[in-house]
Amino acid sequence: MSSGPAKESKLGDLHSKVADVMISALDHIEKAQEAYSLMDTEVIADKGIKEPELNPALLSVMVRFLDANKITCAPEAGNTMSDLEQRLADKSKKRRAVGNVVHLTDE
Repeated sequence: MSSGPAKESKLGDLHSKVADVMISALDHIEKAQEAYSLMDTEVIADKGIKEPELNPALLSVMVRFLDANKITCAPEAGNTMSDLEQRLADKSKKRRAVGNVVHLTDE
């Protein structure tokens, strides 16, 4: 193992890999949410299936790591971080539109 700080190129590679992992996690959750939305509501209720969500702890750890290492970037067109940024913004807008409202029925 080498001593001293990591080379900028290594940190850049790590930054790209973390972005790829985050995008992969978003792809996975989007597919799971799409499958969930196509499921029969009776099946969901009968089996107690919960809507798939992103693991906030995983994302938090990634963001803190990048921040702690002062790894930043300016997104460019076609850049994976630009794609990630847009998808997270879309997800945030959707969550704000829906909110955390649970509709209860009167029995």
